[in-house]
Amino acid sequence: MFKYIKFVAVLICLAGCSKANNEPVLISFSKDSSQIYISKINEVGLYQIKKNIGVDSAYQSLVSVLQTPAENDSTTMEKEINGRLGMLGDILVFTPDTSFIKGKTYLIETVINTEFASTKDILTSKVGHKLKKQQAFLKR
Repeated sequence: MFKYIKFVAVLICLAGCSKANNEPVLISFSKDSSQIYISKINEVGLYQIKKNIGVDSAYQSLVSVLQTPAENDSTTMEKEINGRLGMLGDILVFTPDTSFIKGKTYLIETVINTEFASTKDILTSKVGHKLKKQQAFLKR
């Protein structure tokens, strides 16, 4: 009997974990392509970001932006774009220190709304050691 109770407890825990809002964020350029908008942030994450983004410098590393080399350019490396994060309502905004260059492609990575493993990963013993970053490529 005790074996069955442990099994049911594990199933309830896994079912509870799968109810979490792990929906990917939406990453896009602003209308004039001068900023990057990150929206669809889950409620808990949004609360923490709004509360701490102005007081904790670690929150500035939630998003990284890299300028990728052209498809036919094998000599250039990805270049990190420096900037700052701020809030515009419920949208996280990345404002670069220098303007985005027209025609260039940018890789945006974030750990917002991410998880270590899904319920399927846990059941199949494929739990990782790192957060699975969300990525998006945007062309200016």
